[in-house]
Amino acid sequence: MPRAGRVLRRLPYPAAGLTVIDATVNNVSMTTVADPLPPRPIEWGLAFRAAVGLARDTARTDHVFTIVQALRGNAFESDYQEFRATPHGQKVLRERPDLRAILADRERLRAMPEGSLAQAYLVFMKDGELTADGLVEAQNAGVDPHAYLDLDEKRRCFGDRVRDMHDLWHVLTEYGSDDTGEIANLWFSIGQFTSYGLALIALLGTLDGIAGLRFGWPRYCVRAYLRGRRAERIASAPLEEWLHLPIDEVRRRLRILPTERVHPEGIRFGYRKDRRMGAIRTHAA
Repeated sequence: MPRAGRVLRRLPYPAAGLTVIDATVNNVSMTTVADPLPPRPIEWGLAFRAAVGLARDTARTDHVFTIVQALRGNAFESDYQEFRATPHGQKVLRERPDLRAILADRERLRAMPEGSLAQAYLVFMKDGELTADGLVEAQNAGVDPHAYLDLDEKRRCFGDRVRDMHDLWHVLTEYGSDDTGEIANLWFSIGQFTSYGLALIALLGTLDGIAGLRFGWPRYCVRAYLRGRRAERIASAPLEEWLHLPIDEVRRRLRILPTERVHPEGIRFGYRKDRRMGAIRTHAA
């Protein structure tokens, strides 16, 4: 009889972040699943404390990341699985392009054509006095209750990509970097991804703008959400390869409905501290 042998190979399990062990026992190939990731509990207390801090100072982006992480649960995994099932998602996970580094290369972006996505991004970042590294700094400043979980490199790649795309989403939707624009962009994002944390923040922002605005502001938020639902999944799109394209062409490829169609009353603009959350700013302004 052939001698019994045993060869082990550990691989990330594609369905739930587990570990697959490929084993050969007595010359018979076997595959078993072991070492499941710890469950991701919902941290309501931490989320509430961060929400209070955010209400006091809406500029504290680190509180946003804390809330998102605290209420993430297992939603991230389902979004990751959807991403890795797409052709470009597989390419990203294979090649690992650094989107943040690409967006930080201002000289390269400035060399791209007028009217391109790259040019619109540069204008947005300049007007808002923003940098590509700002989101990373805010995320690192936030409290991550799941930091003890050792996510594999592919999942971290996906999470970083979604984070680094945030300002590009603003550019594509025309929602500004003010408080009103951030809430509208959050609603658009919720249409794209499952996120209880973003939903909580967006809901609080919507309630904050209702007074004196009747139902115009909540309706605006609902339309932003539906706009995100109807669009293609932006995280799975090759935006790093489309930066040179006319921005309207990129919106067409992503099926992002024109702003004039979604918000015929005009883009809303305003800050919470000025009590102008959800105020209307016309396209001509």
